[in-house]
Amino acid sequence: MKHYTEFTVNIKPTQTTQLILEDTDLQSNLIFQDYKAAEEKEIVILVFQKYFFRNNSTATLTVTIDNFSGVTYVKCISSGNGDGIFDIGWGAGKSFIKPIRQMLAANILEIIEDN
Repeated sequence: MKHYTEFTVNIKPTQTTQLILEDTDLQSNLIFQDYKAAEEKEIVILVFQKYFFRNNSTATLTVTIDNFSGVTYVKCISSGNGDGIFDIGWGAGKSFIKPIRQMLAANILEIIEDN
């Protein structure tokens, strides 16, 4: 089961990343981080992995943060958190994304998609 959230923030990608990684739980689940910059444009890719007891599954959370269009976009994709034939996640995917939104709440300009 996948969950996807996309929103814009009023800070640069590097600042956004710093705020996200202030959450020690998220930071402890970080398995990959990449950063690229050229001519005022930046992109950050973060990949987290976490085991959820409630549905006996390991979920991943991929976060991309970029300002290619002049505004900083944050895209969060949670996947692999379902279990069984019906891919039931029991809220694991959404709860994996929730701390990102909480850390950035004061800086969110617009929520583009949230499912």
